[in-house]
Amino acid sequence: MTVSLVTEAVAAIQAATELGLSSLRAEVPQTLSEWAAAHFILAGESSHQKGGWVGWPFQQGILDFMSDDRIEELAVKKSKRVGYTKMITAFVAYNIAHRRRKQALWQPTDDDRDSYVKSEIEPVLDGVAAVQAARRRGKGVEDTIKYKPFRDSVLHLLGGKAARAYRRITVAVSILDEWSAFDQSIEKSGDPGSLAKGRLEGAPYPKFVGGSTPRIKGLCHVERACEDANAYVQYQIECPRCGAEHPLTWGAKELPYGFKWVKGQPDSVRHVCPHCRESITQGDYLPGGWPLVGTWVCRKTGMRYGADRIWRTATGQPCRPPRTLGVHVWAAYSPQRTWVSIVDEFEKAHRALQAGDVGPMTSFTNETLGETWEVKGESTDEHVLQARAEEYPLGRVPTGALLLTAGVDVQRDRWEIAIWGWARGLESWAVTHHIIHGNPANDADWEPVTHYLQQRFVQAWHGGSLGLSAISIDSSDQTQAVYNWARSVQGQLPGLRAIKGDNNDNRNIVGPSSLQEVNYRGRKIARGIKLWLVGVDNAKDLLLGQLAITQHGPGYVHTSQALPREWYEQLTAEQRILAKLNGKDTYRWVKRRPRNEVLDCRNYALHAAMALGIHKWPEARWLQLEQAVQPPQDLFSPAPAATPAAPSISAERAAATTLHAAPQSTAPTAASPPRRVADEALFAPISMY
Repeated sequence: MTVSLVTEAVAAIQAATELGLSSLRAEVPQTLSEWAAAHFILAGESSHQKGGWVGWPFQQGILDFMSDDRIEELAVKKSKRVGYTKMITAFVAYNIAHRRRKQALWQPTDDDRDSYVKSEIEPVLDGVAAVQAARRRGKGVEDTIKYKPFRDSVLHLLGGKAARAYRRITVAVSILDEWSAFDQSIEKSGDPGSLAKGRLEGAPYPKFVGGSTPRIKGLCHVERACEDANAYVQYQIECPRCGAEHPLTWGAKELPYGFKWVKGQPDSVRHVCPHCRESITQGDYLPGGWPLVGTWVCRKTGMRYGADRIWRTATGQPCRPPRTLGVHVWAAYSPQRTWVSIVDEFEKAHRALQAGDVGPMTSFTNETLGETWEVKGESTDEHVLQARAEEYPLGRVPTGALLLTAGVDVQRDRWEIAIWGWARGLESWAVTHHIIHGNPANDADWEPVTHYLQQRFVQAWHGGSLGLSAISIDSSDQTQAVYNWARSVQGQLPGLRAIKGDNNDNRNIVGPSSLQEVNYRGRKIARGIKLWLVGVDNAKDLLLGQLAITQHGPGYVHTSQALPREWYEQLTAEQRILAKLNGKDTYRWVKRRPRNEVLDCRNYALHAAMALGIHKWPEARWLQLEQAVQPPQDLFSPAPAATPAAPSISAERAAATTLHAAPQSTAPTAASPPRRVADEALFAPISMY
């Protein structure tokens, strides 16, 4: 062997050794914004400029949120032109070259995936030196449009239409692009966010990132995720006039701040500060063509993330970031979009809307403001419903109601209990809505719930009393706590059923039951509780029709004048709209307001009543019940019990609280547990969010 061949062999061995050992070398930690500034380049068809990339100030925060392992779930609700595609592409490259983590990125369809790979991923694979160095090459290396192998990681690139796209892969990072364009449910296997998060199980630092231009209100994946997150941040700048922080706000006619202009003159647009009422131009926001440096501020908690790259509390103390984070950013922040063009787009969309064409305004709302579009559907007007309310006190069984059922909604910090009375043809009366505060995970906190459901309610007709005939309690949020309680009181409460809502539009209101495993204090009990499914969409459909009935009798819904405004708003908090599900037109129920516990409790109380079969009872059975519960009066019958006047409350107290709580009722025969403060109030205080 010649000297030259030996030299070449030694060099090859050294290179192979260095390459093999490089996987063991720890990289100097960098945030994504720092790494991107040093390594990432603008490439691909969507880049107007080429070369090195430094994110705009608002982008740098989002990049850091992506790379912060303490933030496990990040949802980005955004408009177009804010550079989100470039941000997630930089994140993919960062995970390949710096973090060396397995990752999967889903697009709504295979065609969307193909387009993204060709226009964004392949230019980065060829153009970013740090990514090139990590690529696996040579014979036998599988490299396809949906699978990219690297020396220490892999990248799965998938379309999100089929359930199989979420199976048989295990990754540390899951990314959904254009999240709200995905189907609501993927082939009845679950929503895309849950399926993508399921691929992270077992990862030491699981990371989910989902971003999208929002779509229809109530059916938007990214909006739901932002609203449910521990923190929901928006970018705030310091006013160049007064120095106070505020976000760029589109505003409205009735608001004295936000974007203002002379009608028909988009060039006159200014942004008015909500604090000093002085205005700035886009030039003031982009001094030297670069956006003002600002701070990400949580609209829920006041937490902050500013130019110092440190999370702080509302009082300025350093703190941990939230585990789940929502972000909203819209086109006005982007140097690539002029404020004049935004106003011009709005005026054209407004004219089209007045002419009956909602398309341009929908596009403006989704793609420029980065907000959901609210579709007007079928619903009941809460004003009309409250206006027809009747004069009967809460906590007593109104004349006509022959049996009582309860629907119980279990939240993390409270129980909401609705008592409804029933008669022929599912005619119903709202008897009361009661709130008990406590922790469902604490067994002792269930005692007032049991006590409340055991009591009997005085009848307005003759002073007798009625107990509950059936109870349905939701187990969706606090599953094991509900199971354990239901097992412990099964013989004490009549017709008690643990339930779970099912949005399948083919599901009967009283759906099938199945035996579930109970985990009580670490001891597993197979087939320990029976769980019933509730067809909640069909229950809402039925209520929508019942609320349209205007004459007392079968199907009519009676409500009391003593119920507060909030009760009516929650009962009518959802509307039915036509939407696409799995590519088909179908009706879906979507929220118009954040709170809907009254509606949920009504559905559960209806389930309890129908589980008794009252909708199938023959007239003879109703006559028998009526004779026993509300017999006809004669000359020798005692006079009906006097109806007590409802206690009065101050306007200030009523405005600060929500739902009617303590009913007037006879005490149960069992000894009463100590009363809780929340049980003693006429109205149970609960924060609105």
